[in-house]
Amino acid sequence: MRVPERLSVAVELLGVRPDERVLEVGCGRGVAAALMCERLARGRLVAIDRSAAAVAAARARNAAKVDAGRAEFRQLALADADPASLGTYDGILAVDVNLFWTGPATRELAVVGQSLRPGGRLLLCFAPPRGRAVGPLESALLRHLRDAGFHAGAAQRPLADGGTLLAVSARHRTPSSDESAEHGG
Repeated sequence: MRVPERLSVAVELLGVRPDERVLEVGCGRGVAAALMCERLARGRLVAIDRSAAAVAAARARNAAKVDAGRAEFRQLALADADPASLGTYDGILAVDVNLFWTGPATRELAVVGQSLRPGGRLLLCFAPPRGRAVGPLESALLRHLRDAGFHAGAAQRPLADGGTLLAVSARHRTPSSDESAEHGG
């Protein structure tokens, strides 16, 4: 199966390390999950999606990693997740998950903030249809992340099909990092 370029670029940008815990939001049929599992020699992937059919397909695609205890797939909407039962992660990835692009995603970003370990990273990627302006999406998302307590930056990557991948990386602000910034540290 050919891996969509936006997924391979997103996984590369997340920079999954072998011993990390990673959460994928909106895992679909498990293609990006499979790419991340290849990198997780000692780590673990948890992937969620609202669709039962997508979760079943992702679980089947990644059956060896599921059987080895390296991957878990759950039917769950991020807004419905309890951060305490979801766990904590070194990295969280979402590719083409519209809720982040269509509104402030206040509840979802709160769950993400509580689910990131100190120093953990969030990567939100979106490949809009060709001809759609990326700038307004980027501005809105950066504003939503800032309002939710994240430091964030964005980059646009050209794709071979002529499209663009908007990649927004973020880290959750912590009181200690905010205090040190206020005191010149």
